[in-house]
Amino acid sequence: GKCINDGPLPSGRAAYATQKECCEKAYGGQSSRACVSDFQDPPTQAPTESPTEAGTLTVFYPVYGEGEGFCTNEPPTDHGLSSLNGIVTSATNAECCTKHFSWQKSGFCFSQMANPPTQAPTVTATEAGTMTVFYPVYGEGEGFCTNDPPADHGLSSLDGIVTSATNAECCTKHFSWQK
Repeated sequence: GKCINDGPLPSGRAAYATQKECCEKAYGGQSSRACVSDFQDPPTQAPTESPTEAGTLTVFYPVYGEGEGFCTNEPPTDHGLSSLNGIVTSATNAECCTKHFSWQKSGFCFSQMANPPTQAPTVTATEAGTMTVFYPVYGEGEGFCTNDPPADHGLSSLDGIVTSATNAECCTKHFSWQK
């Protein structure tokens, strides 16, 4: 397949800012290189073939059905997929885990990374609370984000909870439905 921009976007199709982004996200695993060969100045090698962290792709994608699920940049065929067509990919492993597996309480996706992040944030003073990260609190009204100690909200730790660097990022990530 190729990426084109010659008419109205078909219903249900993803829109991309550039032809390069479209080829990477919609045809990232394409062995024929048909998509990238259509560029005005096609690359000498398909963008997904340069080595990265552990695999060979320049994007990370979710793998469901193997344990609790995780993200990888290994060739799709390593996980029973013929291509990445229609699969939402991410630039980093952490972004992929956050996007696709934020529901995991165990943090399994993050634990599969070559250099997984630490699960417990450091406790240092910040503007309102005492944590260096913000996390969602559900069940108190409509829900909100805070950097208060977890015990203030009935939690023993933040293990398995997706945290954010700022309150705004946390609210957008967990409570975007609130007006």
